[in-house]
Amino acid sequence: MAFTGRPELLLPAGDLEKLKYAFKYGADAVYAGLPAASLRARPNGFSREDLIEGIKHAHDLGEKVYATVNIFPHNSKLQAIEDHIKWLRDEAKPDALIIADTGIIHMMKEIWPEGEIHLSVQANNVNWRQLKFWYDLGVTRVILSRELRLKEIEEMHKKVPEMELEAFVHGAICIAYSGRCLISNYMSARDPNYGTC
Repeated sequence: MAFTGRPELLLPAGDLEKLKYAFKYGADAVYAGLPAASLRARPNGFSREDLIEGIKHAHDLGEKVYATVNIFPHNSKLQAIEDHIKWLRDEAKPDALIIADTGIIHMMKEIWPEGEIHLSVQANNVNWRQLKFWYDLGVTRVILSRELRLKEIEEMHKKVPEMELEAFVHGAICIAYSGRCLISNYMSARDPNYGTC
């Protein structure tokens, strides 16, 4: 997608009602996911049926939904992730998947090669060489680390103009560097990058 001069307003959607409100209030797209495959492992408001309905609602409005598949799974979860991606491809039909794990990206390229991949903020992209690497692997958008300054983002865009860039407008709200929170594990035995922090 070439930059048109107007940024895309992308909002989180924790359930079907929030998804619909996001579009009522001007969102161009939302991101949403089912707990088992996203960094919101605790139950949220989405069932498979709700996600399908939400994506259909967005598409009827001419808007987009990006599905989160951004956990870092252990071996025991890989088959479930593969099955989930196939379900997204065949039934839910989101506009892109937000992925952080290189193994899941590899899996995605095998089972849904035409699917669009957005690289999660969890991958900590902080320089233009990373953008070039991901672009060469077929990633179409990189969600940048929240700690970047506008000048750094501008330089990244100039060096790799073909890559779509996404940035959080609220900056970092974690107690540690984007997605590398260890205090969660220390305080409550909830692991970072596994959806429970």
